[in-house]
Amino acid sequence: MTLHSSAIALEPTPHETETTQITISDALRQGAQSVIKDRRTDPQWRNIIRYGLETNDPWLPDIVRRAGAGEKIIDSVEFTLEPYANEANSNNLE
Repeated sequence: MTLHSSAIALEPTPHETETTQITISDALRQGAQSVIKDRRTDPQWRNIIRYGLETNDPWLPDIVRRAGAGEKIIDSVEFTLEPYANEANSNNLE
């Protein structure tokens, strides 16, 4: 068997990957901490917010708003993962 010396070994090139860095504003972090410390807040909400802070969850602003408003965690009939855009849009859905 003959070796082909004309073949050139290619250097492996690293693949570019996209990473999304989500930063939590100081105001949001303080609001989340306030909800976590409030003993009137449902313990499940406090755990969800604590986890959201640890993972830089992009849904954190909506979660903090819902917890602060005293919403139930899951309304068995009308559960949605979509955040409320604003009050005007939610009123049009009724």
